[in-house]
Amino acid sequence: GEYILDLNSRKISLGDKSLNLTERETNLIIFIKDKKNVTVKELQIKVWDYSADLDTHTVETHIYRLRKKMKETFGNKSFILNTKNGYSID
Repeated sequence: GEYILDLNSRKISLGDKSLNLTERETNLIIFIKDKKNVTVKELQIKVWDYSADLDTHTVETHIYRLRKKMKETFGNKSFILNTKNGYSID
């Protein structure tokens, strides 16, 4: 929506505020925004190159931390939405 994602510097900006992102956070945002309703398994395979049968909370942990950073920097509590169909970004 209103955010600007600079892929070269890995920064996300809104107005005069910006936030540095890790490469993984940048890839998460791009994949979720492009696909919509992404499952944890899809993220494990496409963003982390993990096996689909691996049981890990890596995805959930990264999304939790990214949400926390977005809330602290931009006041956005719902940057990545979690629905019954998966994760999405509006």
